[in-house]
Amino acid sequence: MKLSRLLLTAIISTLFVSCGSGWKGNYDDSLKTAQRKNKDVFLVFTGDDWTDDSLPFKENILNRKEFTSKYSRDYVFCNIDFSQEEFARSKVDDDASSSEKKAAEKIAEVYKRKEVLGRFYNVKSWPSVYICSYEGYVLATVPFSAEKDTTCTVEEYCSKLEEYRGSAEVVKGLVKAVRGSAGTEKAEAIDALVKGSSSTYSDLFMNLIYEFPSLDPENTTGRLGFYELAGAYYLSYDATTKNEDPAKPFLDVIEKGNLSGDQIQEAWYMAAYSLINGEDFNSRLVTEYLEKAYAVNPTGKNAGKILTNLQQMKRFVELEEEEGTAE
Repeated sequence: MKLSRLLLTAIISTLFVSCGSGWKGNYDDSLKTAQRKNKDVFLVFTGDDWTDDSLPFKENILNRKEFTSKYSRDYVFCNIDFSQEEFARSKVDDDASSSEKKAAEKIAEVYKRKEVLGRFYNVKSWPSVYICSYEGYVLATVPFSAEKDTTCTVEEYCSKLEEYRGSAEVVKGLVKAVRGSAGTEKAEAIDALVKGSSSTYSDLFMNLIYEFPSLDPENTTGRLGFYELAGAYYLSYDATTKNEDPAKPFLDVIEKGNLSGDQIQEAWYMAAYSLINGEDFNSRLVTEYLEKAYAVNPTGKNAGKILTNLQQMKRFVELEEEEGTAE
């Protein structure tokens, strides 16, 4: 199996071919271009070679000059296509040449990035259409109708799109407030944006969630605990991927002293839960964290669930001890 340099170049270049002229297939490049031109991003996720609706939608609407010319002033067009053919190229035989393996690794790397984007945007169907800010924040989703959007005229689809552009402008105003502020004012703007956006896409605000505590260290907004705890979830996940202690981020935010009672209970519970999913399972430590979570508020709305888990864990510890004695 020998691939010429020309063929390798062709394979890699196809990773960034999506819709027709005027469309980009590279997400990060699209955001940079949008920021430079002060535009929003019209983001579409498709599956050209395995879904029935992606190609007809592109051919009838997205690739039509009437569509791109109408909205090119406002948007950078980005199409992330999940191609089975592309994914197949990420796997080569063990006896493949080093050039072939490098090409496959490059394809796998790009495809992995697409999968991450799919999770961040909570893509459940193809095509999926979003209007985004140049930071990548979802300003509005445009529901796709296989029955209508693959057969309607460009004019009809544009009419539908206009209905959602209005709601996008509302969130865009919140995004602009974040861009144009600093300090506590920015913290308030971030909070307004998070509250005013769909929680479905909250992971897109991860960097803002991390930034919030530094903007309002005195907790003048009263929201410091919320963002510290939200950040702990991300830090815990990162710790899990690095084989580090996933409970530590939750213990750290408890120690900072900015959490409410309910948030403290949640943090103790999540510290326990993170250990259950970890490789080094310590049943006694999990039990200790659950006990602390329950003790915070035995009559709280989550106390019943915590107590049930605590009782189950205590029984598990008993069985461990019995098994150890038997041995």
